[in-house]
Amino acid sequence: MYRTLMNQRNFDFVARAVACLVDEVGVKGDDENFWICYGSFVLNQQTVESDLDLLCIHTLPTTVRRIQSSFEGYPVTIYSLNRNDFVSDGRQKIFGGYFGGKVLNPHVMFLASQKDMDVIAEVGGAFIGPFSGAMAERKGRTVATDTNLVADSVLARFHLCPWYRSYFLRYYTSSNFQQLWERMTEVMTSFFLKAGIVIQDGNKFRYQYTFSDEELHESTLASVARFWSLGSSLHSGMPDFPAFYMQKAEQYVKDNSLENRLEEMIHFLQVQSD
Repeated sequence: MYRTLMNQRNFDFVARAVACLVDEVGVKGDDENFWICYGSFVLNQQTVESDLDLLCIHTLPTTVRRIQSSFEGYPVTIYSLNRNDFVSDGRQKIFGGYFGGKVLNPHVMFLASQKDMDVIAEVGGAFIGPFSGAMAERKGRTVATDTNLVADSVLARFHLCPWYRSYFLRYYTSSNFQQLWERMTEVMTSFFLKAGIVIQDGNKFRYQYTFSDEELHESTLASVARFWSLGSSLHSGMPDFPAFYMQKAEQYVKDNSLENRLEEMIHFLQVQSD
């Protein structure tokens, strides 16, 4: 998947971090845990101020937790949740895609079996798939290429959270974006096939199911509410967490004078979705 984009130094660093942090999270080998690294370390874009971002998925009967730690001088953010909650965030969107959305970003897995990889694919595909189909339907498109599928999925995430645009902009402005886009296309296609979101006919794809207008409206509201609710809860009950998230996203574009690149990126995605 995205492993070839992550240099060996970063891979080894994260592997050491996982081995060190399992005790802090409280998981053991028989808890069938696996880890997902996402964020700047995957694409070798970390700075001295970057967090190491991790998901720990396990079978413990515990509620979702956000754990702040550190490793070799870097701050670490770990989200710990059991498999049932992780899977439910895909099909039922119980957390509004808070975790289903994270595995749509470039990520690398640790201690994951093939079964675990399949679960990740199903969660990511099931979460965003119906919204992606709605993006295609808005354009009057009934069939899709693999490029359409990944563009649909990104535009669907913008539909749910417009401020995600500044985070995707980091990918778009990176020096290896073309390679990353090609890999995202492969991954998203495999996610949609694994989750049963699309059926394949040669090099074309057809969405199996999309939201009606009413379902799109209600599912959007439900997902957005659940996403921000969980986010606020996990950030120490921070009541203005949504405002903090939005301001941070907007400030990134402003501070780096990326307004024109942002417009360029949106145009690129719209063309890729046509």
